[in-house]
Amino acid sequence: MSEFNMRNELVKKQYEDALLHGKHRDPKTVQSVWRSINQFEDFTGHADFRTFDAEQAKTFKAWLEEQTNAKGALLSLSTVRATLNNLREFFAWLAIHPHYIRRVDGRAVQYLQLSDNANRAARASREKVPPSLGELAQALESMPAGTEIEQRDRAVFAFMIVTGVRDAALISLKIKDIDVARRTVWQDPRHVRTKRRKAILTRFLRQIMPQAEDLVLAWLAFATDTLQLGPDDPLFPKTRVALNPETMSFEAQGLSREHWADAQPVREIFRAAFQAAELPYYNPHLIRKTICKWALKQCTQREFKAISQNIGHEHAMTTYNAYGQLTVDEQLEIIDGIGDTDAELHDVPLEAILAEITRRSGK
Repeated sequence: MSEFNMRNELVKKQYEDALLHGKHRDPKTVQSVWRSINQFEDFTGHADFRTFDAEQAKTFKAWLEEQTNAKGALLSLSTVRATLNNLREFFAWLAIHPHYIRRVDGRAVQYLQLSDNANRAARASREKVPPSLGELAQALESMPAGTEIEQRDRAVFAFMIVTGVRDAALISLKIKDIDVARRTVWQDPRHVRTKRRKAILTRFLRQIMPQAEDLVLAWLAFATDTLQLGPDDPLFPKTRVALNPETMSFEAQGLSREHWADAQPVREIFRAAFQAAELPYYNPHLIRKTICKWALKQCTQREFKAISQNIGHEHAMTTYNAYGQLTVDEQLEIIDGIGDTDAELHDVPLEAILAEITRRSGK
């Protein structure tokens, strides 16, 4: 059984270029596609892609549904669905490739998909309840601030509360991206890792937790005055690790002037904060949902639109659909409360209401 097919590798490289430069896909997404194609090749023994047909598609799908993960459990439906979607898009592209258009059976592409019921099951997800503002305040208060590393960690937590930025954007922000006077964050897509590289202007949401904004402003003053961080230095520098000659081990020794490579340290900061407060872990992204749930209760439609833009959404419906879903308890509570507001006015005659309005306006 062959472990390499030169013809396949050449066309895979062409497809990679098409995704990266033609469809402008994220490199991480392209890596996922590459893994799916490699998995298909492993199944076929690296047979030439020109042999692709309906029978090959059906047998691969059946084989994939029987594969297990590292823990020995069957692959989840969402994993199977993602793999089939990647392959379906690849073979659809291959079917119109000049060198494959007469060789690849484009009609077989439709066999690389789950049933309708399995597709719905694959898209289903367990409800992720966001932290309450009380829980966020409790976790924030439990965070120590004795060292510059601890001050940075606390500022990271507070910054997420008052801005709702994505963790990938947070780790790529620079000091110059913050306008202290206007209390805004300019998420410049030229160096900030925003989703789809959108430019986003975010105002600090002091209303949601004033003490969190105070901590962010205190950190900015400390970073520029004490740490002497410049405009192009990271807003939240990564920890500097160096060798301790006494213990002959590498230890954390203050802060560097470098960005974190990925957002894992941010998640660890959140994990430690919630653990110290004896609360369940909530990932950083859920704070965006907390902000939106607060806005749904506190804001007018116009204000909610502003909140939506503040977190980087072009359309308010995107915010509603992504973060506005109610928990079952919230759903029942709201339904039970329908009609309770100003219930005492229901039996008041319209003439009496108009008379009272006239009386008050005349004062």
